[in-house]
Amino acid sequence: MRKNSAITLCLMLISLCGSAQQDFHFSQFFASPITYNPANSGAFQGNFRAALNYRNQYSALSEPFQTFGFAADMPIKLTKESYDRNFLGAGLVVVNDNSGTTSFNTLHLGGNLAYAVDLGGTNINPHYISLGLQVSFVQRTLDFGKTTWETQWTGVGFDPAGASGESYEGKMNESAVSLGAGFTYFRSFNEDVKFLGGAALLNANTPEVQLLGTENNLFRKYVIHAGMAIARPESYVTFLPNMFVMMQGPNSIIDIGSEVEFSLWERTEFTDFKNNLSAAAGAYYRYKDAVYFIGRVNYYDFSLGISYDFTTSGLRNGNSGQGGVELLVGYRTQFVGPGTNRQKLINSKGL
Repeated sequence: MRKNSAITLCLMLISLCGSAQQDFHFSQFFASPITYNPANSGAFQGNFRAALNYRNQYSALSEPFQTFGFAADMPIKLTKESYDRNFLGAGLVVVNDNSGTTSFNTLHLGGNLAYAVDLGGTNINPHYISLGLQVSFVQRTLDFGKTTWETQWTGVGFDPAGASGESYEGKMNESAVSLGAGFTYFRSFNEDVKFLGGAALLNANTPEVQLLGTENNLFRKYVIHAGMAIARPESYVTFLPNMFVMMQGPNSIIDIGSEVEFSLWERTEFTDFKNNLSAAAGAYYRYKDAVYFIGRVNYYDFSLGISYDFTTSGLRNGNSGQGGVELLVGYRTQFVGPGTNRQKLINSKGL
């Protein structure tokens, strides 16, 4: 019990320490691309996209770390042409991250706006670069009433009524405004090979927060990402390799891996007699942290995904090698052929 409490306190202090601040992250980062790069807003096939993520991590400890994320975005046509030469993208990002027994909570509420410039693409094979901005409200809270200290251990048990010897009590509540920007490059070489890559700078203004009586500035967060969709002509198998890099102060996250998606059947173009169904599976490696596996099912415009992390770092000694489970519910209008009004969607602009 003491071992688990020590690990929990250590993880909490890592989150609190001004020299080691690390924001939330998701294993299925590719399912919510506007969360880490505002330029991805509106850059997809369809007229609306939304994703709901839930992550439960370190459940082997006394209290798991839980992260809820919601993201929604849409392209905005600037002309009445069937193919938008240039377009706007708008998005909303909400993330609530709750860490351990002390309920150290971070609420992130952001609004995105992007503008994409056509680089000579076509209706079938778009080619563009997109620039985006993000304005976010960040709030951090900590309940000192849920903390435990060494002085409360009697040697034979724990006395919650014992004096902690600390000057902090009650709840800490601090908020700030964070600014971010990014760019995205997309090119569809043909119907079977597409590329999407970009970079972003978040917390660009290094917003100031007060933790334990000390004013600190959040580190800038640098993000680089790249992904492809690769299929053989008239093949029902698509390879989806992805890379994600996030650097914030002394901390970094590097994810690399791929999914393989199998199309079981396609949506009928005119009659809508049958809806599309596909399934995907993949594996990723997070450098010096974890190996995780992903499974996903796509039906109609909806996706259900699950991933599980297996810890490979030294932390596995405290959590029995368990990492975190992450669930995904996604919605994205897919069909671009003629037919009903529901099917008359903006042409493909993304993976």
